[in-house]
Amino acid sequence: MSSSARPLRRALLALACSLACLSAAQAQPVPAAKPQPAAKASSAPAKSAAAKSEAKPAASPLSPADRAYIERIGEVEALVDDEARCKGYPDLPDNQWLPGAAQGRCSLLRKPAWSLEQIDGLLGDKDGAAELDRRFAELLDQHYRVQAQREQIFRAFKAFDASARAGEIAQRWLRAAPRSAYARVALASHYQTIGEEARGFSALSQVGDAQRQDMQSQFAKALPLYDQALELEPRLSVACVQQTAIGRHVSQELWQRATERCRAIDPDSYYVVYGRILASQPNWGGSMQALREAVEDARQRAPRNPILGAVVGEAEGFPVSPISGAPMVTADLARVSKLAPSGTLMSYAARAYAHDGDHWRTFVYASQAVRFWPHNAEFRNLRATALMMLNIPGWAAIDLEQAVRDAPRDPDVRSQLIKVLTMAGRADDAIAQLQPLRALSPQEAARTRFFVCGQLAQGPQYGATAVRCVNELVAEVPEIYEAAQMRAFVLLQARDPGAKAAIDAVLDWPDPDGSAHVRTAKERARMWKADLETNKTALPVR
Repeated sequence: MSSSARPLRRALLALACSLACLSAAQAQPVPAAKPQPAAKASSAPAKSAAAKSEAKPAASPLSPADRAYIERIGEVEALVDDEARCKGYPDLPDNQWLPGAAQGRCSLLRKPAWSLEQIDGLLGDKDGAAELDRRFAELLDQHYRVQAQREQIFRAFKAFDASARAGEIAQRWLRAAPRSAYARVALASHYQTIGEEARGFSALSQVGDAQRQDMQSQFAKALPLYDQALELEPRLSVACVQQTAIGRHVSQELWQRATERCRAIDPDSYYVVYGRILASQPNWGGSMQALREAVEDARQRAPRNPILGAVVGEAEGFPVSPISGAPMVTADLARVSKLAPSGTLMSYAARAYAHDGDHWRTFVYASQAVRFWPHNAEFRNLRATALMMLNIPGWAAIDLEQAVRDAPRDPDVRSQLIKVLTMAGRADDAIAQLQPLRALSPQEAARTRFFVCGQLAQGPQYGATAVRCVNELVAEVPEIYEAAQMRAFVLLQARDPGAKAAIDAVLDWPDPDGSAHVRTAKERARMWKADLETNKTALPVR
């Protein structure tokens, strides 16, 4: 066996052991739910009734109140719109959240007031650029006067993402309205998003030279546009908030200058206040004293802007959160989660409950995290794991399908989806995901295929899907004898014409080290061969 194959073999052995342990623990499995079609990118669960029927595992420890809670979440998960779904959620039980905090936080999930298509259409009309400026000016005015429209001017510029089309439309707007503050922020937002994507989520010291140069060049194009926008429209706090975000990446001086300007322009804005809280955290160079002062400032401003109630748990939450380096203590994380509707704090609590094996509370807290961060693949994955442990595989698959759409290049998320689809009785859908996974991580794809084939090998029906799975597994990892052994077993059970050759491959496996595992495999293979000879008249399964 090659040295490169040994780590994979060890991983497969560990996986086989963990599967055996899981099978023993689930001696009384719940009947599989009816397979559901794969969710489309624009859809949520097709029917909440599926979630309801699955939410009744045998011998479940859930109380009637627990069941009502899970069913209510199942109902609102059917809503496609992120804001409406968030607002329909039941709040965390026994919370101490400030009035309006959760509903206000949900408003930050609202779609931009105008899509790129609508903006493009307006720019095609006579005086369309002027009309666009008028609409953005009205939204800015409402931001300061109408609570229901608070922060929506920030959301409006989210339409100008890193896509080439967004850049073209922003430039077209600026050409048509060269004195427009809003067109400048639109184009700057586009440049900034490209820069942030180039930087990624790694520590700045780990960003490659080419990525760093791309980031800096995009930021350099954005910054003067923001300055010009503020000269043209001094109340347009979006511009200085975006400058503070760039400053956190590249310049403390820029961050300080932009922060002071924002606090003078728009001190009650969620984005201004939260930016101060982030910068006050000790891991960003702040201090606990500065963080407590920033949070208290948010609390004092919350009556004027209830959305700020979403951040009043940050000072107590930081010392008990993983970002502070502290170990996760479940009781502490649950306590701070009840102070404010923070999806991040509740995700930490969910992880702690998962570590404790409390899958119901993991679901509760992870659902709140997903509520406020519906496109966070990590939070979806966390909830899906709890759902699997609660024997609700169909809902878990829906969560992970969304996670894959949100993080298509994350091999771990795609691997988890494949496993859940398999356990939900959707083996063909699971196998279809293996090729995209292989393109991301060949080793992870081989490990995941081993899992899928292992599930199919448990029968009781050994059909064409199981045969195809093990044939492709051996083709991918011909050096792993466990794969050859699994193939021989499945082909034998299916009475596939290739069973004899597959069994002979196990019997002929080289074993220069005298491995006890290989010796045991060969003993089994001899029994399989005898069984094949005894039942050779049985019809093969096609």
